[in-house]
Amino acid sequence: MAALEHYDRTCEIYIMNINGSALEKLANVMNESFPALTDFTLWATNESAPVFTERFLRGSAPPRLRSLNIRGVPFPTFPTFILSATHLVDLNLLDIPIPGHIPPDIMATCLAALPNLKHLTFGFRSPLSRPVQISPPPLTPAALSTLAHLSFSGASEYLEDFLARIDTPLINRLVVAFFMDLIFDILRLCGFARRIERSKPLKQANIEFSGPVIKITFGSPTRFALEIRCERPDWQLSSMVQVFSQQLPILSHVERLELRESPWEYIRWKDDPDLDSLLWLELFHLFIAVQNLYVSEILIPLVAAAFQKLTEGVTMEVFPVLRNLFLEGFQPSGPVYETIKSFVAARQSSGHPVAIQDWVRSHGQRTSLLRVISGTGGS
Repeated sequence: MAALEHYDRTCEIYIMNINGSALEKLANVMNESFPALTDFTLWATNESAPVFTERFLRGSAPPRLRSLNIRGVPFPTFPTFILSATHLVDLNLLDIPIPGHIPPDIMATCLAALPNLKHLTFGFRSPLSRPVQISPPPLTPAALSTLAHLSFSGASEYLEDFLARIDTPLINRLVVAFFMDLIFDILRLCGFARRIERSKPLKQANIEFSGPVIKITFGSPTRFALEIRCERPDWQLSSMVQVFSQQLPILSHVERLELRESPWEYIRWKDDPDLDSLLWLELFHLFIAVQNLYVSEILIPLVAAAFQKLTEGVTMEVFPVLRNLFLEGFQPSGPVYETIKSFVAARQSSGHPVAIQDWVRSHGQRTSLLRVISGTGGS
């Protein structure tokens, strides 16, 4: 608090994990304009945090502010505060609680007042962030002419409404996280994804699984990513199939595909009886250009069970141009090996041989070619 009294010389403020009572005291101290401030970060720790009121920074953005990061704090004064943030480059509004809900039309209008905004991340704490009612988009969308990176987390209806209201000619990176829904109607998102891919085809994809989340990323570094938050694994897979079956041919260009678990969370559902192998096949059908498939050790039995569903007559319907199957820690013995060997033999007889190779992941680097098994299963 004593340091913040030097408001005329303070240029960066990072306040993490603050509770409600401390936030009240902070608001009283920060009731100044802070003319030298360029970076401001404020993260709350609980859902009962007081709101970001006009007492903070006297209700308007400091003239030199370039980066604003607010998490878990209701921000009802955002529309008026942001109008003065003409030098803002990075804006992050994370874990927005329901009392701080910002409708998509107001969000688009506010962002149009930021002529230097390049990086935008915003997301909601609850799926109740869906718009109460969706009004027709304006004839002229809000021009976000400098925005290059957009990240969003919340309900798909909100994002669709928001995307209908903005024009982003320089967008080259889009990251989306959806709450689970029964129906995903994402026409606008499809258009933005195609725009990102148009400049350079996305030929590499990674699908990462954890307990409550399934996530797919494209490109290295990431240029497009989609995450669906759901506890049930069968809903995770079916939701991903539903999303990418909607005029979103981005999967059809992927030549390298990795299937792996999250390094931060153990997959509890790997033996879940609801995880039908046919769901995996529905997802695999969308990847018509994959030549190299990488599978982490914990997922090999699930992928093998899906391959077992294929008969010799329909083997080519899944990964029709597959050449190499990289399996982490794969051992040439046991029932899983026999299933994989049958799949490889069927591809061999169809005139499209697949080589099985060991996939070794070390210190985040992916290497391979330690062991090669021929198309008939011999070493």
